[in-house]
Amino acid sequence: MALVLSRKRESLTRDEGPDLTPLIDCVFLLLIFFMVTTVFIHSKGLDVDLPAQSQATEQQEKKDINILIDAQGRIQIGGEDVVPKALVERIKRAMKEANNDNIIIQGHADVAQEYVVLVVDAAKAADVAGIAFAKEEAP
Repeated sequence: MALVLSRKRESLTRDEGPDLTPLIDCVFLLLIFFMVTTVFIHSKGLDVDLPAQSQATEQQEKKDINILIDAQGRIQIGGEDVVPKALVERIKRAMKEANNDNIIIQGHADVAQEYVVLVVDAAKAADVAGIAFAKEEAP
């Protein structure tokens, strides 16, 4: 019996401290919970392809091709009046001179729609890559 009492005294006198096993289990469970429920934010932005040095100089040499249509339906390219029959050839020549495959059509607010359609059709026949429309600001 003396042996049993000495073991009880020994276990009572040893200071083991608190059991950390449940605490560690809880921390790991929280860690797994936060890892699973975390939303990783993907910032959305534009993918930009930066031009090479040679392409940058080519881009600088491009000029805008403006096609003006006044209220009476007269068509001008680069300040020159153009008749509808010669419009396709004049657009092709302007594209070569400006080193640009895009045009800007600027029509007067009172111009008839048929003139705008005429210019768009001529631009398509001249293999224009892009057409933009502009309007005059009211004074």
